[in-house]
Amino acid sequence: MQAYPDDLTALFNLLNNVTALIADLNIHQENARKKGLELYNLGSFRASEPYLTIAAAAGERASQYALGEVLRRREGSVTEDAKKWYRLAAAQGDVYALLRLGDSDSLDTARQLLTPRIEQGDGEAMLQMYELTREIKWLKKSANTRFPEAMYILALAYDRDNSLVPQGQDADTLIDVWLRRAALANLPLAMNWYSNRPEVTRFPSLRREWLEKTANAGDLYGMLKYGFAVGHGESGRDPEYGYAKNYPFSYMLIWLVVDAAKEYQLHNSATTFLTELAKDMSQEQIDQAVGFAHSWKSTHPPMSENRLTYHGA
Repeated sequence: MQAYPDDLTALFNLLNNVTALIADLNIHQENARKKGLELYNLGSFRASEPYLTIAAAAGERASQYALGEVLRRREGSVTEDAKKWYRLAAAQGDVYALLRLGDSDSLDTARQLLTPRIEQGDGEAMLQMYELTREIKWLKKSANTRFPEAMYILALAYDRDNSLVPQGQDADTLIDVWLRRAALANLPLAMNWYSNRPEVTRFPSLRREWLEKTANAGDLYGMLKYGFAVGHGESGRDPEYGYAKNYPFSYMLIWLVVDAAKEYQLHNSATTFLTELAKDMSQEQIDQAVGFAHSWKSTHPPMSENRLTYHGA
């Protein structure tokens, strides 16, 4: 059949329109993925759900696992709704989703996926094998690869159960060693804990240094602690860290957390503190602090609760 120029033009226009629609859909899904995971990392689980649902339904693995986690947390157990998303993530090789499913077939599949990765020296795979078997040897092997979460969890294990500490070694010393290594690997959970260990607290300048590193990493708790510290102290100096008062800087840090993390467990206390700060500031100072906050967001990592991926969550 002969094709006429007008027919070809119409066909090409249709193809271009379909291509544009697909591109728009992909952009929509990608934006949903980014927003959903951002809110999920902030601990804003309710707010993250509709965005994660869009990305998860489009087949994005991280969103599928995160959505399963949101539903599990909301209901307090692994419900059928959560399992639906875990299964989809598991079908794409997500080991943590397989562990959440927990049935024998899923655990066998997880073991099969982990074995070749472990043989290649993958520290995360060793940590996942620990979560699967609960054998401390895998946690130690993972920590020895310097995988950050494993180093932190090993310190946690020694702190909770001194019987795990090798004979002849001191528990506190080992905890400090692994926490420091995890903190130096930029794991905010470790930074927060390490900064409160006696090894650090006896040196105020070192403690301030770790607090500032934690806040600069975008950690919600670190940002609040830093904000509270520079906004406290009737004498003009914070009694815990020794910071001089700086209300605009304090306002900036706390405003960032209040604005971004509406479901954060410390949101109410942060909001109250922000209200009290504002009473001692001019409107010009407040506006300046909010302006600084927007600049901070553009020059620092995304804010996050920095929860562990799986362990104890």
